[in-house]
Amino acid sequence: MNIKIREAELNDYESISTLVKEVHSLHVRNRPDVYADVENPFTEERFKEILNDDKTKVFVAENSNNEIIAYSIIEIMIARNIPILKERKFVYIDDLCVSSTHRRKGVGRMLFKHIVDYAKKSGADALELTVWEFNSDAIKFYESLGMTTRNRRMELKI
Repeated sequence: MNIKIREAELNDYESISTLVKEVHSLHVRNRPDVYADVENPFTEERFKEILNDDKTKVFVAENSNNEIIAYSIIEIMIARNIPILKERKFVYIDDLCVSSTHRRKGVGRMLFKHIVDYAKKSGADALELTVWEFNSDAIKFYESLGMTTRNRRMELKI
């Protein structure tokens, strides 16, 4: 499969929005107490804000038919400057999605490698993300790429 990774452009909105809906529906199904079942979880206005923000990037993976089959939204972050923590720069993966019809074909790995390369060039010392415990496929995927659990956010429903 001939895959090209590139930065997203404004005219990619519809394709990315379709993938965002796929991810969002998974979250709504598994955590309806957290995620609202909305018609459009990713507005064009929000997409424009992300594209125009110096600290964020949107990468897409295109197949040979110029179809967007995966995307990722990342943000360059600086850890809070408080006395007990060391200041550090890292890249946070806010979102990473491969179309359900293109999973387990190496597309996610290629996109992740692109993000790692970008993070290194940006001078980041780490790559971080949050993944829900219910999403065992994503957890296995990220672990297979060398990621480890850094900390755990817990809850008690009341």
